Amino acid sequence: MVKIGTNLTLELDGFADEVKRFKCRVVEQKQHKLYIDYPINLETNRTDIFPVGTSFHVFYVDEQQMAYRFDGEITARVKRNVPMLELTYDSEKMKKIQRREYVRINTSMDVSLKVTQTNKKVVTLTADISGGGMAVHTPKDITYEPGALFDGLLVFKLNHGGYQYVFVETKMIRLKADTERYNVMSLEFVSIDEKDREKIIQFCFEEQLRQRRGD
Repeated sequence: MVKIGTNLTLELDGFADEVKRFKCRVVEQKQHKLYIDYPINLETNRTDIFPVGTSFHVFYVDEQQMAYRFDGEITARVKRNVPMLELTYDSEKMKKIQRREYVRINTSMDVSLKVTQTNKKVVTLTADISGGGMAVHTPKDITYEPGALFDGLLVFKLNHGGYQYVFVETKMIRLKADTERYNVMSLEFVSIDEKDREKIIQFCFEEQLRQRRGD
C-alpha cells in the first residue's frame, strides 16, 4: 500500500521517445485511488496541466528502501483544502523493482567523452544516468551520427562520501534539441566493468532515496 506522504516520480511518454518526469506527493489514499498534489516538472520546476485520462508510469521508494513501479491514470480533479488529482491504479499490477533493473535519475555530473574514431574530446555534464546508459549535453555546433562510439570518464560523488571514477565505452542512440545552445545526446553503455555498473546503480538508488526524503 502506498502511504500518505509518499513522494512519487511520474513518467509521461512523449513524442520521439521523449520522456518527461514529474514529482508529487500522496496527500490522501483510498483503496485503488491515490490523491496527489499537482505534479512538478523536474526540468522546469513548474506544475503542468494534465487532462483526465492522462496515464503515467509511477515509481516510489517505501520506508524499507524498496523501489516499486506501477501504471496510473488521472481520473478526476479534486477541489478540497489542497487542489489534488485523483490517480487510479491496479495494486495487483504493482511491481517491485529489482536493483539491477536500471533506475534512471536526472542528475548533473562531470563527464569527459572522446570520440573513438577521431580522439576529439568533449567535456560536459550529464542530463540523466542509469546503470544502462546516460544522456549528456553537447554543443549545437557539434553533431554526431547514431551509432557513433565514445570512450567516457564519469566523475561522481556517492551520498555516503567519496568520489568515484568510472570508465565506460558508449554508443550514441539519438540526438535531440534541448536549448538554443545545447543538444542532449543519449548514450548506451556497450562496455563497462560490472563493478562500475553497480557503483552507478547504487548512486541512482541513493539519489532516489535522497529525493524521496526531500533532502
